[in-house]
Amino acid sequence: MQTKYYLPHADKDREVWLTNFYTVVAALPLAWNIGAPQLLSVLNDKNAFTYSLVFLEAAVAFKESSTSSKDAFTPPVGMLIPVAPGIFQRITFFVGQLKKNALYTEAIGIVLKIIGADIVVDLSTAHPILDLSMGGGLVHIKYVRGHAEGIILYCMRGTETTFTLLAMVTKTTYTDTRPNLVVG
Repeated sequence: MQTKYYLPHADKDREVWLTNFYTVVAALPLAWNIGAPQLLSVLNDKNAFTYSLVFLEAAVAFKESSTSSKDAFTPPVGMLIPVAPGIFQRITFFVGQLKKNALYTEAIGIVLKIIGADIVVDLSTAHPILDLSMGGGLVHIKYVRGHAEGIILYCMRGTETTFTLLAMVTKTTYTDTRPNLVVG
């Protein structure tokens, strides 16, 4: 079953996620072989991300009330270590290393919040968007698969009164090779 990406989308949620991630990873036993430089990198990334959110809040506050602009922002204590761009690329790489570790279990993945939620596709309400085109006397069908494994195509043509199964399609394109009912 497919799962959602484990990192939250909203910045505030990512800040909470990073704090939890660092706290749990820092408490892992030595058997995980997480080196001090890697742990320090996660800590610096967490602090830098929090710092950027504080700065963003200060910028918004400054925008709304420019009268106290000089004192609107005070950097948090300890934010002296610059970090390179790509905080979440580094974190994602580190998560990949943790998941490959022999000591990794689903339980630790849940605590670290690095397992995405299951994606459930409700087939009774799913409506794929089809892009139809004609070429060489054939109908070409394209669609976006999304989280489904494929689509089931039914058709009704000419004087038919009920839909009949045309194909079960697992690729994002399908060409209807049946002969046309009307030539031309």
